[in-house]
Amino acid sequence: MKEIEKVIELVKKLGAGSVKYVKLTYNPAKDTHYIKVLLLRPIEWRLLSEIVKELEKNFSVKVYAPHARAIRLDLKKR
Repeated sequence: MKEIEKVIELVKKLGAGSVKYVKLTYNPAKDTHYIKVLLLRPIEWRLLSEIVKELEKNFSVKVYAPHARAIRLDLKKR
């Protein structure tokens, strides 16, 4: 769980000014963590790739953008 909390802080730090909030949920049936990021304005692709690169050290990552102001990261432990 420490890795995920570290990444949440990274998201908040890198997206300062662009991120409204970050929410973490867990689905034990699928053994998947979900990080939902609600944006105030768009973030650069470079920032998103840094976040994903950090997550890929410990998790398999799927990135979804359900609408213009949100990003969802689905994380499964490797």
